This record gives sequence, structure tokens and C-alpha cells, in this order.
Amino acid sequence: MSEYAGIEAQLAWMLLFSIEDGLLREPSEIDYAGMLEGLEAAELLALVREAQRRLMKMGVKNDTDTQAPVELYIDKDYRIRMGGPAGTPIPFRPLVRAVFILFLRHPEGILLKDRARFRKELEDIYQEIAPNVDAEDRRRRVRKLTDLEDNAFSENLSVLNATLDRILPVSQVYNLKVQGNNGYPRRIPLSPLLVHWECAPTGHPRVDL
Repeated sequence: MSEYAGIEAQLAWMLLFSIEDGLLREPSEIDYAGMLEGLEAAELLALVREAQRRLMKMGVKNDTDTQAPVELYIDKDYRIRMGGPAGTPIPFRPLVRAVFILFLRHPEGILLKDRARFRKELEDIYQEIAPNVDAEDRRRRVRKLTDLEDNAFSENLSVLNATLDRILPVSQVYNLKVQGNNGYPRRIPLSPLLVHWECAPTGHPRVDL
């Protein structure tokens, strides 16, 4: 599998190790991510399903099972809406929205230590979102965001996740937040198949809205 083990699989592994004699106990201090290295996607999926099966057998109900999956629609100006082209907009401020779009473009995840590699792409996204911002000011903000000595990137991730927590129910927010453990890529768990682009970003087919 990839360098990133997957949040869902890690949680499933933790749950499986925490179930003992039909009871759910606190997980032990084990390198769950390390234990998953080398597993294929099908094996990770089987791990998640086994954790779900055991929890259901214990009578633990998944309240999100009946929730329809969240779908995002991104228009040509990178405005983000939920549910459809005329759906509810997500009110990110411009720079936070640029970071969110960047992660949607890279469902494989982004290592924080590698964020400088995405400076040009992030600047191009930010230009589309905020075309009236002075070019030098735009470059300065993006440089600060991708500077490894600056904490601006993590701060924007915190604002991004806090915004989603504020406006969305728990059943919807999980798959939209940027997540990941230290040393592993951060990513948005939402399936790329549920992200519809009006204008195709790099690596994605065009979807006409």
C-alpha cells in the first residue's frame, strides 16, 4: 500500500485490538499505522469491514449508516457547494478555501514537510479564488503558507476543520476534514468520486454541472 496507511484502517485496527471478551476497552499504545504498512487496499477494506462486523455483533449501532454520502460541487471559480450546483455553500475564507481545494486535488494526501512542493499549484488556485488580490501580496501569503519554518499551514488547517465542525453535523463532517497522523500524509477522506468539478483540475476529468 502507499506510505499513508489510511485513517479508517488505523481506527479499525485499534478497535479490533480493543475488543476483548465482548467488551470495548481502551486501545493500547501500539504503532497501529506501522502494523498496516505493506497491506493492499483490499486487505485494508476487509479490516474495516471486520471491525464493523464485530461492533455490530456487540450491539454498537453506526448512526451514520442511513446518512447519504456528502457530495461536493466545485464551480469554475472554485466555489464549493454541498449536494448540488445550487446546494449549500461552504463559507471558507479565500486562503482556507485554496488549501481545501489543494487537498481535494490530491486525495492521496500531502505530507506537511513536503508542502513547499505545492507552492505554485496553491498560488494558481488562490489566484482563481481571489483574482483581485495584489499579485505580490498573493505570492507573499502563499510563501508564508508553504514555508517550513512557519506555522501558517497548520493554522489554516485548524481554521478549515473548525469551520466544518461549526456548520456541519457530526455525521457529515468526518469525511470532509483534513486528517492524518504526524509523519503521514494529511488528507480528506471523501472519495474523489463524490467531488464534481465544473472545470477540471490537474488529474481529474471534467464534469459538466
